[in-house]
Amino acid sequence: MEAVVEVFYGSVEGILGHKMAHKSFGLLGTLFIFILISNWFGLLPGVGSIGWHEVVHGQEVLVPLLRPGTADMNMTIAMAVVSMVLWFYWTMQVTGPVAFIKELFGVKGGMTGPILFLLVPLFLFVGVLEVVSILVRPVSLSLRLYGNIFAGENMLATMINIGHLFHCPQWLTSVLSCIVPVPFYFLELLIGFLQAMVFTLLVLVYLQLSTSHEEH
Repeated sequence: MEAVVEVFYGSVEGILGHKMAHKSFGLLGTLFIFILISNWFGLLPGVGSIGWHEVVHGQEVLVPLLRPGTADMNMTIAMAVVSMVLWFYWTMQVTGPVAFIKELFGVKGGMTGPILFLLVPLFLFVGVLEVVSILVRPVSLSLRLYGNIFAGENMLATMINIGHLFHCPQWLTSVLSCIVPVPFYFLELLIGFLQAMVFTLLVLVYLQLSTSHEEH
């Protein structure tokens, strides 16, 4: 575990620099471990399949007793919002509000003379687009993680019940429910790891884009 933490910290420090890595490693490491365990939790027997039935819109649906946290949009939105709030706080600490606004709306490339006045409206428009993209980040982060895990949960449930869907005999349904889901379990192990990595790396990249140039 110590070797894993050291390798992960070294990777973060190589991207963000020592100062930002020291500040943000707790968040990044926690996000990765929590999301990975939550994703893989849904593969345990009984999770998502043991519960009670309720009637919703005239149809009887299973309400599971346990579900992976990342298959609930409340959890993914909360993680995304907390990550973006801390991103904004650390960015303000490193760059300050004036430098941050200048980075968003200022003319890049060291242009001078009449061409500078021609480029100001263009870079103002680009800055507005950048602000919109920043506001959309919590939505994209949360929906990407939620969509992948929720879809994987439904796919496994479908594969387990594939015998019932095709009205197979009971003995064949029991055999298929044990054999068919196996390759999809390995696929979900991989997807669970990749989604934890993607979420963490995106937060890392957002921090790198807004803070590393200042430290450099």
